Amino acid sequence: MASKNYDVAVIGAGPGGYVAAIRAAQLGASVAIVEKQYLGGTCLNVGCIPSKAMLHIAEVLHNMESLDDLGISLPEQPTLDMRKAVAYKDKVVKRMTSGVGQLMKANKIDVFEGKASVDASRSISIEKNDGSQETISADKIILANGSVPLMPPMPGIDGRNVINSDTCWNLPAVPKSLICVGGGVIGVELACMFNAIGTKVTILEMLPNILAPVDDEVRKLLVRILNKRGIEIVTGAKVEAIEDDGDQKKVITTTDKGEQSFNSEYVLMAVSRRANTTGLEQLIEQGLDMDRGRVRVNEKMETNLPGIYAIGDLTKGAGLAHVASTEGEVAAENAMGHQTTMEYDVVPNPIFTFPEIAFVGLTEAQAKEKYDEVHVERFPWAAIGKAVAIGEMDGFTKIITGKYGEILGAHIIGPDATNLISEFSIAMRGELTVDEIIDTIHPHPTLSEGIHEAALAVEGRPLHIGPKRQPVRA
Repeated sequence: MASKNYDVAVIGAGPGGYVAAIRAAQLGASVAIVEKQYLGGTCLNVGCIPSKAMLHIAEVLHNMESLDDLGISLPEQPTLDMRKAVAYKDKVVKRMTSGVGQLMKANKIDVFEGKASVDASRSISIEKNDGSQETISADKIILANGSVPLMPPMPGIDGRNVINSDTCWNLPAVPKSLICVGGGVIGVELACMFNAIGTKVTILEMLPNILAPVDDEVRKLLVRILNKRGIEIVTGAKVEAIEDDGDQKKVITTTDKGEQSFNSEYVLMAVSRRANTTGLEQLIEQGLDMDRGRVRVNEKMETNLPGIYAIGDLTKGAGLAHVASTEGEVAAENAMGHQTTMEYDVVPNPIFTFPEIAFVGLTEAQAKEKYDEVHVERFPWAAIGKAVAIGEMDGFTKIITGKYGEILGAHIIGPDATNLISEFSIAMRGELTVDEIIDTIHPHPTLSEGIHEAALAVEGRPLHIGPKRQPVRA
């Protein structure tokens, strides 16, 4: 017998799960949340938050290379104490996860610490972390199990000094060298971080390009910048095995040139992540609809089983924490009788490299494939006073528009791109054209002027670079 029945039970307390629980509580539900490892999930504990803490440390070190240009001299070359850096990261993580715990209490959400096994009858068996067992039930269940690093089966992957995006945050010292297997967002962000703290980094990517979803023009600029910093990027390289080679690791690959091997102190596996279906075995046996290892849902985040929803990395979504949170809100609202649908047309994608990248909507190639009439313009950071003042002149803002001036996509590579992209997201969500951006006064001197100037460039009348064509309007 279940010890208690809830209106809504959430499995997993990551950014999708805990937000779903809060939203359900806001709507008057009695809510339980079950988490087997830690509040905040991957994002707060071993993902978004610790990575941004360590990336901040790395960026500070990177920026110190230009201190002499600013007239600042240090008595000694700056060095990194990895133990103190890890301690700083841990302090940030603890503050964030403690905050989630306080939010659960404030919203009167019952937290169960343990592994949940879910039944289609909406019964939840909990193997608690203290060794005891408890069973609860719920009228509606939201599955938010998240994901785990994908460790593809290959010789040597379980060996010494082979780490992944969950386990790379507590190294005892700065690695002398590191091979990053995977040139996706996670891999490239971590490559930037390790490079900035003094590690010799090689990226091995099986596909023809790193950062496959990124606009070609943006990616090519980033690759040039990373190469200039000494990051070696090898594409078209399929990793076959990892071996010990004395005190080094040897990564054996197959490339167009035949077999090639690369050596380093550490190997970082960052190929992808897979859905964590632990605890869903009964549901799968009972007919939970799956799609290549992920739970299939509709636009309301409903699974095919009555009263059961799924969100976040467990589903075939964008793999972004902010998307998981939005899906959690949608699922919670529908669980409480609302009619809410999830839309993915306007999803901002932040990439925390140096310089940052952010984009929303279509790439140039996607837009030209989809629409007959597409206009592309860009504006360089080197023509923005604030960017020049802070020494961040690499990159540009790029706008892709359609026949009527509607924004089909926007791409930024440069300073604070991950924050600036929100202006384009709001514009696209509100179906605004570049006219509305142009007619909105942007403060000076700021980086946001780059957005205003890029919009002006679309109409052929940028103010701080020479015109490329006749203005569209007077």
